[in-house]
Amino acid sequence: MSQVQQLQMQLHQIANEAKQAAGGLAGFKQRFAQSSTQVEALIAGTTTGVDRDIAQILDTAGKAVDQAVESLHIASNGCASYANQL
Repeated sequence: MSQVQQLQMQLHQIANEAKQAAGGLAGFKQRFAQSSTQVEALIAGTTTGVDRDIAQILDTAGKAVDQAVESLHIASNGCASYANQL
């Protein structure tokens, strides 16, 4: 097997793993969003303002997961595209 073929195989493997990871994170994001909504509803209106802090933390975490999913899709597409051009 040539080095180019090895590179192609590795790039396709990375692309597939990134795609699978993105799918797993997307599923996690759905469950996380549901749980976050429930938590926010349960603690809404606390006099200490902790509810706003927690809501912001959960929102920030949710956005980070979205960014990770998008980054994994970009990596997957980029690796697959490059491998197909070799």
